[in-house]
Amino acid sequence: MTTSYRFIVLIFVVLLSTLYQFSSLSAADSSSLYGSLLAVQRNNNWIPRCNKMGSRFECSQNPKCKWCHSEALDDMCFSESKAWRLPHQVFFCDS
Repeated sequence: MTTSYRFIVLIFVVLLSTLYQFSSLSAADSSSLYGSLLAVQRNNNWIPRCNKMGSRFECSQNPKCKWCHSEALDDMCFSESKAWRLPHQVFFCDS
């Protein structure tokens, strides 16, 4: 009886430690994993990170990005949808 009780306790401890390790993943880790899985599924709908591109050359290499000039703010790269929504009084975007 004592051996089976120890075995049950051992299984319980292993199960708890496994659950603890799984639940200790940060939200950022799990969301990035989920995001990368979604990116694999919808590769054709991929939205580029145009705001990470620092030069006009990089931005112009991606057909889904537009380089926008501004006299009041820094020139930046935007996705086509965001570039379309920018105020035209402030930004002038390459076509």
